[in-house]
Amino acid sequence: MNIESMPLSELRSLRAGIEQELRRRGSATQRLVRKLEKLATSQGLSLKELIGTAGGSEQILTVSPVGTPIKYRNPDNPAQGWTGHGRNPKWVTDHLANGGTLDTLAVQ
Repeated sequence: MNIESMPLSELRSLRAGIEQELRRRGSATQRLVRKLEKLATSQGLSLKELIGTAGGSEQILTVSPVGTPIKYRNPDNPAQGWTGHGRNPKWVTDHLANGGTLDTLAVQ
């Protein structure tokens, strides 16, 4: 596909389709993470503990659904991460309003 020769209207349509597919895949990933969290919790583990004990990659906890590295993590719910781009999630806004800093939320 040669995007340089595509008309602007086709490029916009393609971008809209790509953004929609990224959101769909992100939603599917988030649903899977929630299911895994419930399963781990039912066994008395956190998802992070489960992944760590399985010897597997922690990529599910360190990369957002669209592949951007997570820079900040919700300490109350480790499944919630934020790349630092876009609007602050509510948990970040609440943390900052309560006197916290982004440094305390940073992924190590």
